[in-house]
Amino acid sequence: MESGHKDKKNGVSSLPPPEWIETSEELDAWIDYCSSQTILAVDTESDSFHHYTQKVCLIQMTAGNRDVLIDPLVLGKNNLKRLGGLFKDNEKVKIFHDAGYDLLCLKRDFAFNFRNIFDTMLASRILGVKQFGLAHVLNTHFGVKPDKRYQRSDWSKRPLSAEQVSYARLDTHYLPRLVDILQKQLELVERWDWALEEFERLPKVAIKNVSATPENALQAFWRLKGLRRMTPIERGRCKELYVMRDKIARKFDRPAFKVFPDALLVDLAQNPPADFAAVQPRRGLRRAGIEMFGKKIISALEQAEPIRSADIPKDAGKSRRRRRFLDPKARHLYENLRQLRSNKAEVLGIEPEVALSNAVLEELALSVPKRLSESASWPILKGWRKNIFAKDISVLLSSKA
Repeated sequence: MESGHKDKKNGVSSLPPPEWIETSEELDAWIDYCSSQTILAVDTESDSFHHYTQKVCLIQMTAGNRDVLIDPLVLGKNNLKRLGGLFKDNEKVKIFHDAGYDLLCLKRDFAFNFRNIFDTMLASRILGVKQFGLAHVLNTHFGVKPDKRYQRSDWSKRPLSAEQVSYARLDTHYLPRLVDILQKQLELVERWDWALEEFERLPKVAIKNVSATPENALQAFWRLKGLRRMTPIERGRCKELYVMRDKIARKFDRPAFKVFPDALLVDLAQNPPADFAAVQPRRGLRRAGIEMFGKKIISALEQAEPIRSADIPKDAGKSRRRRRFLDPKARHLYENLRQLRSNKAEVLGIEPEVALSNAVLEELALSVPKRLSESASWPILKGWRKNIFAKDISVLLSSKA
């Protein structure tokens, strides 16, 4: 546990304030310092709960005995590009806790590429840890309890509060020591190689997620629950209301769900007011919202055109998995594979999704003949998973082919 006296407020050991970096000179000095370090802990804070288009508002780093908070809002993208050399340096370990979202955001906003990653959350899950959130992990290993109230702060506001600064620096401060603990535990149970295989995949997943085409309002509206059970005119109203909400959210730079919740759109579509005078407060719509947007609501309802059942896309409102399994045989096989995976995961003492992803099970269920012919060298079951799963999955697929 960190030496030093305890702060009575939150149980965190007293630490010197983190360094704030907002000038080119400060950034250059930090990069120069990091060039001699082999371990860099990294985290980010974004503003997705407060703005229409989210962005990275803070980059936290720990290297050696220093914690820094880098302000991308002041420095700008061009200055921050200089961090790219550190992140892609294969000789330096970049530590994250739950790397996926941070890698996606850093790739999207700054085109950073990462090599040699250690994900402490993923390492914990491979060890079979059930509560792997950073707050719980820090409390378990270091007796530190970060205040999760600041997790959804508006990180785009300046200046940050002292509480935000304290919260942000804890996201990286303990990660280098946590790596030592987790690596030793993984080696003890002979799962270090498992972790290395998983870490290697992380940058590729980030690139894949960033390259995915973002949905616009006309595509996303089909995800509203209950569309298939609605009348044609109700569906049309939902569509117009959804597009209206997106325009308002974009104009006021607010997340769409903070303008109107989905449930309100459905309620308005199914129980529409006849005119502006009839617009009354209801769940999700207060008097102030009526005064600001009541006329837009009425206009959207009046413009709505019916959407027939025949015009609903086949995959509307369905998850990716449900869309793929239109064939009952494939769906049944997928469920059998899931059960096999659950049984194996229970023996291993890890979560099923860590043992083998749903995406892999999907591909196996949808490609039985091809996969059987490749069973000797399944590329889809690589590394440690092949020894554990390949034989039993081959037997299962053979029985269902």
